[in-house]
Amino acid sequence: MDAVAGPWTRNYPAGVSAQLTASLPTMLQAWNEHVHTRPDAAAVHYFDATLTFADIDRTADALAAALQDNGLQTGDRVAIYLQNDPQWLVSMLAAWKSGAVPVAVNPMLRAKELLHILTDSGARVLVCLDSLYAQVAQDIVGDTAVGTVVTTHPLDMTPDATVSPSLAAHIPARQSFSDALDWRTLVVEYDGRASTSSMPYAGDIGALTYTSGTTGRQKGAMNLQSAMMHSSTVYASWWDLRPGRDVIVGLAPVFHITGLIAGLGVHIVSGAPIVLMHRFDAEETLRAIDRWRGTFMIGASTAFIALSNHPALADVDVSSLTKTPSGGAAVGQALVDRVHAATGWTLRGAYGMTETTSPTHLGPLDVDPPTDPESGALAVGVPVPGARVRIVDVGDGRDLGPGEAGEIVVSGPMVVPGYWQLPEESAHAIRDGWLHTGDIGKMTEDGWLFVVDRLKDLINAGGYKIFPRDVEDVLYQHPAVREASVVGVPDEYRGETVKAFVSLVPGAAARPEQLIDFCRDRMAAYKYPREVVILEELPKNASGKLLRRELRHV
Repeated sequence: MDAVAGPWTRNYPAGVSAQLTASLPTMLQAWNEHVHTRPDAAAVHYFDATLTFADIDRTADALAAALQDNGLQTGDRVAIYLQNDPQWLVSMLAAWKSGAVPVAVNPMLRAKELLHILTDSGARVLVCLDSLYAQVAQDIVGDTAVGTVVTTHPLDMTPDATVSPSLAAHIPARQSFSDALDWRTLVVEYDGRASTSSMPYAGDIGALTYTSGTTGRQKGAMNLQSAMMHSSTVYASWWDLRPGRDVIVGLAPVFHITGLIAGLGVHIVSGAPIVLMHRFDAEETLRAIDRWRGTFMIGASTAFIALSNHPALADVDVSSLTKTPSGGAAVGQALVDRVHAATGWTLRGAYGMTETTSPTHLGPLDVDPPTDPESGALAVGVPVPGARVRIVDVGDGRDLGPGEAGEIVVSGPMVVPGYWQLPEESAHAIRDGWLHTGDIGKMTEDGWLFVVDRLKDLINAGGYKIFPRDVEDVLYQHPAVREASVVGVPDEYRGETVKAFVSLVPGAAARPEQLIDFCRDRMAAYKYPREVVILEELPKNASGKLLRRELRHV
């Protein structure tokens, strides 16, 4: 499969070719095109307010000028510690306008984790929600290189917006601090001014996005401007997103590579407006889709499960949403059917990593993906334009043939050059331009990829290798199961055995022994779970991906 153009290109959507290239070299140039040609067009919908390209750009100019007056220099890092607020987009643009590098920070991080990222990145500026500054950041910024802190409230750019009751509790009163600059004060003081830096280049770092990788250590992936342009263009072209017709629903958190590229990046490249909602709330998301007639949304399967099970679905019209890729984990047909029956949405696969600046594989909307005959999982997609993909033996690294399971390795314009200031770990992960993903998968002869599981999640039960995804896909076939996550736990006899954790569909009932029997009847004897634990909610990260590691000691 070591080729950019292959038999899979016959499944590409109309107008997408293997030679797809971005129209401009950098994200800032793409943004400027819209500002110059469509300044009064809607850029961001936030609750019931709308901000135009001119609104966003004028604020970004003011923030860039203010940061430069406070010592920000070319090449410095600007940490963005916000939820999915318009200020995230403004802060990223301001960093680029100042010649600086945005650093995406998960707003769920606490003091120790935040300290690591600020220290590792050497950030000189922190743009932070006022509530997060009070609760987390204020006590630790003095131990970092941060010299300027700007605090902002979720409604600083939309003060008259009406917040839905389901999210009101997450938006506390404004706060100000003697040791931090206030967003509203800065943008008023610097209104009409602009930065003095030159435009970024294609080979410059467009963002530092942090990933735990395969070793558990948080590392800053250096996502280049050119890679961000390429991946954003792939999404926009694949789903044929256009201003005036499409509306992007920013479901995925924008600090995460999925939300950064398939949300903000696609918005910047396509010019279609984006809906932001501060943070994920199923009821607010459904109402936003209805209100703004959203057409494109990517999210983890867990988010689609929450949306399709929510009672508010009966009160809204979500038929406008016709472009719904799902990333984070492979899904089975049972889950796809369940979401479609509830919403009318057709989930399509998407596969990528922080280190690949989002997608290496996408599923075409009008082509049904094949099913893996062994696990029942659906293919996540075919290689996107520019992606080169191989499946290699996890032991000796030799290339494997169609249908053989091994480690997925990829190369192409979307792959990062490495991790920030970690040359040894970069060299281990990226060898001769090929990123070793740590994911186990297999490919069909015509390029469809099945993601079997993470290499580190493989369960070895008495010598039998069990992929958790195989068991999870069977559990999802049970009508009472809402979410499922499977791990290996120590076993005196088998070495490891299979333990499953599930949450149930609201109003449904099932006993652990019933779920064990359900699996026993549908899979090999060595695979079915010996123990099932029913929880109210399964642990997830901020992007909605289920966290198996949190369950291993439950």
